[in-house]
Amino acid sequence: MAELAVAGIHPPEAMPFHVAWTDAPPTQRARSVVQRHLLLLGAWNTESWILQLCASVGDTVIGVQEMMARDFDQTGEVSTASWLGAEHQGKGYGTEMRSAALELAFAGLGAEYATSVAFEDNQASLAVSRRLGYRPDGVEQYVVRGKARIARRWRMDRELWYQNRSTTVAIHGLPACHEFFTNRPPAVSSPDPLDSAAIK
Repeated sequence: MAELAVAGIHPPEAMPFHVAWTDAPPTQRARSVVQRHLLLLGAWNTESWILQLCASVGDTVIGVQEMMARDFDQTGEVSTASWLGAEHQGKGYGTEMRSAALELAFAGLGAEYATSVAFEDNQASLAVSRRLGYRPDGVEQYVVRGKARIARRWRMDRELWYQNRSTTVAIHGLPACHEFFTNRPPAVSSPDPLDSAAIK
């Protein structure tokens, strides 16, 4: 994942992230990916967690899909964020990655809601949200690289997900670690498969 971040995620003039971590020199950028992964694991607890999933095609790492929650047992809500290596963008992987995370949330963890946030100029992320059936949920303002920027919020509930999903996701190994996420029971559903993705 660190090597992928060094190879490039976005053009230098763009900044899709709330924190401009990709502006760092290559060595520091690679280190920050590893440090963040270890920090998130070390800080994990059932009240507040951020899961980093490594996305791959075959043996090739292509990106990172995150899913996070705070007080999940009470709110039933998760949010997602992701990034893809530049050479893997525009191939539909972003939609598959988000779909896999949403299936883990709704079917695996029994979530009720999922949210996403993207800057107005991040057309790829906005397109994924629209394609998967999210609904607009207002705006947020951030300061990035010293300038104020507007981000669009998106929200989906369990019913919307089951109405709109078009990817069958196989989830492996969740029972062994389910208690670290939530006390909510899983919600089971089986749509007709169109494509496939897997979470391990």
